[in-house]
Amino acid sequence: MMPRLVPLALAAGLLSAVLHLSTEWSLLAAVVFSLAAPLPLFAAGLGLGLRGALIGAVAAVLVVGVVGGLPRAGLYAATDALLVLGLVRFALLNRTDAEGGTEWYPAGLLLTWLTLYCAVAFVVLALALGTGPDGLQAGISGYVDGFRQVVAGANRDNPALGSMFATLKRVFPFLVVTWWIIIMAANAVMAQKLLVRTGNALRPSPNLAATEVPGWLLPVTVAAAAVALVLSGWFGFVATNIALILCVPYFLTGLAVIHAVSVRWNGRVAILFAIYLLLVLFGWPLFVVTGLGMVEHWIGLRRRHAASSSGNERKE
Repeated sequence: MMPRLVPLALAAGLLSAVLHLSTEWSLLAAVVFSLAAPLPLFAAGLGLGLRGALIGAVAAVLVVGVVGGLPRAGLYAATDALLVLGLVRFALLNRTDAEGGTEWYPAGLLLTWLTLYCAVAFVVLALALGTGPDGLQAGISGYVDGFRQVVAGANRDNPALGSMFATLKRVFPFLVVTWWIIIMAANAVMAQKLLVRTGNALRPSPNLAATEVPGWLLPVTVAAAAVALVLSGWFGFVATNIALILCVPYFLTGLAVIHAVSVRWNGRVAILFAIYLLLVLFGWPLFVVTGLGMVEHWIGLRRRHAASSSGNERKE
């Protein structure tokens, strides 16, 4: 593998850099191609190993720096390269179980570390921009107000819209971070699927429907929520968004539970479509799914429906 590792890793890094820089070309590129920037690095890491991911990441950061400048390279390193390297490192960890088989690092922990990294990155950004009137909150408020002027038009003084945009200002970081967590997870899953289908994956694909969040994350989430309820101002703003970000693994776990237990349902596709439609149109179903993910550790709905799904690694 060594003779082909370096050129393949460099090619992956170059492709990732080009996808990231595609935001400079057109709105379509910014919306579509740039979101796939982590995909080549994940493919290099999960197919060539951590060394391949590291070579690709370094090459990509250098290309982004030369073309887009040092700040752009720093942004790419923080949001793509370092995150991919960390996830690849954990994803390739394995150990021998009691029966002599190979036990791979679980998807639930990978999702948890991804979430924690994004939460810490948000805190670092908030601290870097300062707690004063010109800090992160001020920037978000100005951005949302501008968006409101464009979208609301003549109805911009509507009290209901005012309340909605006030809430948006408070949870805007959570929405952005959640979007990025989903994008990173989707790129990792797609890279793994491509590698499995081509026979180049270094590890089997995890059973995503069996994803479990580690038990220690719940008290951390509850503590963050308690702090958010007590504090106000900048500290309350930060604590609120941290608590919401830490709920993301539970929301995705709740979706995994729904998919697992719906295997035997008649009209499953239509029901799942209706559930996702409710999640998009209304806010309260999000809390229900998140709560389901939180209590799954104790109620074990997926274990009760184990006969409906594979208990081993999923076949691609």
